[in-house]
Amino acid sequence: MASQSPQVALTPSLEGGWYTDQSVFDAEQRAIFARRWLCVARASEIPRPGSYLTVTVAGESVIVVRDADHHAAAFYNVCRHRGSRLLREHHGVCGPVIRCPYHAWAYGWDGALRAAPNLPDPQRDNWASLGLHAVAIEERYGCLWLNLAPQPQPFAQDTVRQLLDRMGSDELVARWGLERLATGRQTVYEVAANWKLIVENFSECYHCPSVHPELTSVLPEFKRRRGTLHEIGYGAAYGDGVGGFTVDGRAGLPPLAGLSDTETRRYYGLVLTPNVFLNLVDDHVILHWLQPIAPGVTRVTCVWLFDPDVLAAGYDIEPSVQLFHTTNLQDFTVCEGCQLGAASRVYAQGGYLVPVEQQLQRFHDEVRAAVAADPGA
Repeated sequence: MASQSPQVALTPSLEGGWYTDQSVFDAEQRAIFARRWLCVARASEIPRPGSYLTVTVAGESVIVVRDADHHAAAFYNVCRHRGSRLLREHHGVCGPVIRCPYHAWAYGWDGALRAAPNLPDPQRDNWASLGLHAVAIEERYGCLWLNLAPQPQPFAQDTVRQLLDRMGSDELVARWGLERLATGRQTVYEVAANWKLIVENFSECYHCPSVHPELTSVLPEFKRRRGTLHEIGYGAAYGDGVGGFTVDGRAGLPPLAGLSDTETRRYYGLVLTPNVFLNLVDDHVILHWLQPIAPGVTRVTCVWLFDPDVLAAGYDIEPSVQLFHTTNLQDFTVCEGCQLGAASRVYAQGGYLVPVEQQLQRFHDEVRAAVAADPGA
């Protein structure tokens, strides 16, 4: 009698409703995106005092402005008088004040009320309590990070902790000098998939051989279906004969200063939940940040960062950009396919994770715990 093969133990994934239900999406907006540190832009997008951006976080419009001391500040984009939207453009430069277009209440770059027509003089004593509602902000790694929570968890205990858990220390990432790098290309993708599917996809390489022929040609160990997130400080090696992190493996750009010989032949991938992917290679950095729009729609901003001297010298960055642009399109296509499947009645109980996807289980546990703690869930 033939012996029976042992069954492989597979871990259940999230159920289909986690990707399709509006109530789940709303709970995640409250419990995760309104309480965690989110990357929303590069700091270089507000280069001088008065420069501003308006961004949407968990359904709220937020003004991010460079103040007179060159610090970044953030405020709800809501007038304290009658609630009018203050700034409607995505970016620009303020005058000396942020003036409400409705009744002309005016606020300084520090959010303080500066003028309120016809407000009786005795009320001026109360102006200190009539400033714009502030939003917690951090300027780190050359990026702007926001947290809507009234008492946010320290940035070091959230984003920095994740970076340390992945890399072992912050010294390696520091050698890339993210604050100094300049944007060579920025592309915004509208993806017809839930944000979690995009995080899950980036967190595993089980799909790499079947989906990413260009990427696995540069990083042949990805053909073994294991990425870089399984080991602290690990980077995937370039293949023999590969000249650089380019779409066809040709030589890339001059390597960034400060990297060791080993680091100039490695790819390091990081996931900083809930909305950032960081990709470090020898001559540039690819940064993604996610903005959930609806249960089945996510906006993904991808920025390719280079040494500003390389950009000024006119080097051709297209082969470098095309490798990850191609990878992005491949990834988003399969994520959209998963979104379609998540809506099926036969996926109501979800699917399964294989052993090389163990980091997805940690992510699922994180999401479940956050939503379970939401009073409105």
